Amino acid sequence: MTLPQDRRLWLRGLGALGAAALAPAWAALPPAAARAMRGTTTVSGNGATVTFFPPASGRQHALLSIDCATDTALFAPAIRDFQLREPDLAVRCADRQSLDIHAQALARAEGRLRGAAPPLAAGDGAPDLLVSSSLDLQTQLANDGHVLAHPSALARGLPAGAHWRQEVFSLGADAVVMAYHPRLLPPHQAPRTRGQLLALLRDAGRPLAGRIATYDATRSGLGYLLATQDSRHDSTASVLLAAMGASHVRLGDHIEPMLDALERGELALVYNVPASYAQARIAAGSPLRLIVPEDYTLLTTRSAVIPATAPNPELARPFLDYLISPEGQAVLARDTRLIPIRQAVAAGTAGRTAGIDPELVGAGASSWRLLAPGLGLLVYLDPLKRQRFLQAWATSMAVG
Repeated sequence: MTLPQDRRLWLRGLGALGAAALAPAWAALPPAAARAMRGTTTVSGNGATVTFFPPASGRQHALLSIDCATDTALFAPAIRDFQLREPDLAVRCADRQSLDIHAQALARAEGRLRGAAPPLAAGDGAPDLLVSSSLDLQTQLANDGHVLAHPSALARGLPAGAHWRQEVFSLGADAVVMAYHPRLLPPHQAPRTRGQLLALLRDAGRPLAGRIATYDATRSGLGYLLATQDSRHDSTASVLLAAMGASHVRLGDHIEPMLDALERGELALVYNVPASYAQARIAAGSPLRLIVPEDYTLLTTRSAVIPATAPNPELARPFLDYLISPEGQAVLARDTRLIPIRQAVAAGTAGRTAGIDPELVGAGASSWRLLAPGLGLLVYLDPLKRQRFLQAWATSMAVG
C-alpha cells in the first residue's frame, strides 16, 4: 500500500517526536467526544499533543492540518461530522499553548517574507488553520498581514462582532466565571462579585489562603488577555491581584490542572475559568459549582484564522465555513458547550439571551462584556505596554 505523501510525512513526524501513543482515557470523556476519538492516533511531545483523524472512507486523498489551543477531544465531534461530508479527508490536530501557536505562526510568516521557511519542530507540519482562545493574538496576526481573508457567503452573513475583516472568525463564546468546591467553600460564602472575592481574601479566617488559583499571565495567552481585560473593566483589579498574591495564589498556564486540583480538594476556588471546561465536568458528575460574576462577566471567544503560510488553504476554507454554519455551530455548542457566536453577539451587544443556558446569564446580559475581534484588543500587545503590564502584574501577585 502506498500512502499519500502528507500521510507519510505525518507518520515520520510521529517517530521524530519520540513519544509513544497515548492511551485515551475514554471513561473521562463525554460520550460524543469518546465516540469521536475512537480510531484516532494520539502522541505527545515538544509541547504539543497531536491527534490524527483518519478519513471516514478509509481512503485518504488530502490532509487538513490544524493547530488548536483547545481540548482536541471536545473539538473531535465537529471534526468527525465534517469528515462525513468530506469522507476522503484526514485531519491532523495539534493541541498546543496559544502562545506557542502564535510564536510559530510568526516564525513561519517571517520566513515567508524572507523567502525561506523556518525549521519546524519535529512532527510539526505547517498548519492550514489556527484555532485559539487568545483572540488578541489572532487579531494581531491578521493586522500584520499574516492571515488570508475568507469572504465566503457564510462569512458575509455573520454579524459584525463575530469576525474582523473576514480574516478573524469567532467560533463560539465562553463566559469567564469562578469555580469553587462547596466542601471547602460553602455556597453561602461563595463570592458573587469581585468585591466580595476581595473581602473573602482579606477575611481574618483566611479561608482562601493557599487555596485559590488563576492563570499565570506571563505563561498563558488567555491568562494575559483576561488579566488585561480585568484591568480595563475593574478599577480595583490591581488590589484584587495583590490580595490573591498575599493569599499565596497558585498560578497555572492550563485550566484543566487547576480544575483537577479543585476537584481533589487542594483548592477552594479558581478565578477566571472558561465556563465550558467546568460545565463539562459538572455534567459528568463533578461536585464543582460555578459563579457567574454579577459585577461584569467577560465573554471570550475561540477564534480561527487561515495563516498566509497555510500549505492547503483550499482545505481550511470549507472546514471554516462548516464551523460558522448553523450545523457546525450546533455541534460545537453541544459538545464544547460554547455559546453559538450569533447568540453571543446578540447577548453582548443587544442584551438578547434567548437560547443561552440560564446558568450563564447570571445578573443578566447587561453585565456581559463580549470580547470581539478588532483593533481594540491590540492595545496591550504593544511590547512596552505588555512589559509594563506584566511587571505590575507580577509585583501585585508577589511573583518572582
